[in-house]
Amino acid sequence: MPAGVTVVLVVYCLRDLPVAESRAVAPPAALAVTVGLHLWRRNALLSILAGTAVHVALASTLFTNGRGMRPLPATG
Repeated sequence: MPAGVTVVLVVYCLRDLPVAESRAVAPPAALAVTVGLHLWRRNALLSILAGTAVHVALASTLFTNGRGMRPLPATG
């Protein structure tokens, strides 16, 4: 994919990112992992999967603000 198309896609995906909120860290971190891993290993599938995993992990665990999944009730 030409670099110009990639730049346009990145700008399109990150244009509405609220920079003042802590949850805005997940997409750039995932992007950095994707780009870094791709430059290092030259494997598109590996870099896309790793970037997706980083984004999902950050978005679902670190930046939930106490909302989202509740702990399961104790059984016994």
